Amino acid sequence: MLTTSLALGGGLFAAGAAAAAGTPASGVTAVVQNTMLGEKVDVEGGGTVDAGLFTLKTADGQLQTYCIDFGFPVDIRKAIEYQESDWSSSSLGKPDRAPAAAKIRWILENSYPQVKEAALAKAIGVDSLTAEDAAAGTQSAIWKFSDNKNATPHSEGAKKLRDYLVSDANKGIAAEPKPSLSLNPDSVSGKSGGKLGPFTLNSSAAEVKLAVSGPAADKAKLVDKDGKPVGATLAGPIAKDTQLFLDVPAGTPDGSVVLNGNVETVVPSGRVFLSKGYTADKHSQTMILAGSSKVSVAATAKATWKQGKGALIDSSAKVECVNNGVRVSVTNGGDEAGTVTVGKQQLTVQPGKTETVLVKVEEKTAYDITVTGPNGYSREFQGVLDCKTSTGTTPSSGPSTPASTGTPSTGTPSATPSSTAGQPAPATTSAAPGTGGLAQTGANDSTPILAAVAGGLVVAGGAAVFVLRRRGRHGRTTA
Repeated sequence: MLTTSLALGGGLFAAGAAAAAGTPASGVTAVVQNTMLGEKVDVEGGGTVDAGLFTLKTADGQLQTYCIDFGFPVDIRKAIEYQESDWSSSSLGKPDRAPAAAKIRWILENSYPQVKEAALAKAIGVDSLTAEDAAAGTQSAIWKFSDNKNATPHSEGAKKLRDYLVSDANKGIAAEPKPSLSLNPDSVSGKSGGKLGPFTLNSSAAEVKLAVSGPAADKAKLVDKDGKPVGATLAGPIAKDTQLFLDVPAGTPDGSVVLNGNVETVVPSGRVFLSKGYTADKHSQTMILAGSSKVSVAATAKATWKQGKGALIDSSAKVECVNNGVRVSVTNGGDEAGTVTVGKQQLTVQPGKTETVLVKVEEKTAYDITVTGPNGYSREFQGVLDCKTSTGTTPSSGPSTPASTGTPSTGTPSATPSSTAGQPAPATTSAAPGTGGLAQTGANDSTPILAAVAGGLVVAGGAAVFVLRRRGRHGRTTA
């Protein structure tokens, strides 16, 4: 999973500091709110649950998301933090999941909240459709592709919308949306007298503001791959994998600077959001973005240089769902070989080279990988591998029609946006019906009983989390 620390000069870059496997300077961080817009649905093999749209708050805006991981529990009464991520670090990351990812992306672009209730009602041939109907129908359709779950809404309008979204009208959108802002890697080291990097920049924003900060900021010049100076603002659209470097003259005393990137943007729908919990019992279900207000996003990366001889080690890590593990990359920016330990594996990295190690991790379990090297180098990567849904299966072609459903409409929404259309401001959210303000998306009606038993087990020293997760419940727990 991907998490980020955007505090300049914080513990992110300190020796021995813990970070998540992923780009610590990548994307939006948001906190899930204790509310959900939706209604009850019946899930085949999963009981009656609340399905709908979550609201996540950023520092200056909000996001709206649906769930793409039915089997993982979540307690939305807690201020669970989520981090924008790439598909490769989620359950959509494996090649056999590509058809499902494309179908889900199409749903997000052609249903609520991107397309409003009136247009959706017209498309499916009903007189009206409430926001709750639209959210529940959309979530039910998404679960068909994300978890291979047949979900039947109680509302007739929501049921018809779900049927339309899983019908042959869904042509899929294969392209993964660009990140709001990413800067990789978060740290590089090297010798003065050359270019440090590259830092790879990606953003969906119209422009990216760049700045170099720190006591030695006047010693390093920001340049492109051809060595040409880069200004304070890069105008969009930002080319994919734009490379940036910091040019440090020979003879410059040992030092470091921080490269800062900032954007104000609407985050593209289809971006995945992963829980930032570092342990399995604190990790939560994976979300996918359906709508965004304009939000501020910051990214940072550090460059360190030295004049003396020796190995200069830096490392980064990224979850690779396709390989069921975490890929740790170790770079030597010095002029001597360095012996590095990655977890239990040891390798030698030659000057100017990068070596990678795949650390295998069991699904839905926490990992803690420490990288150590010459000159006291140490860095720790922690997280939870969350690469599979509860079923781990994907419909090979079009989804089968869920039981007890109406006939899918063959119409198309009159206000269907293209995959590059701007996103509307998120709709006003409300608590799911019958929850007293505590949405229980995916939570079976027996969840309160299980949670009460689990609470007693905690007091007695038992494993309450094990009880809940063995039941495979998706939604929030209740006390």
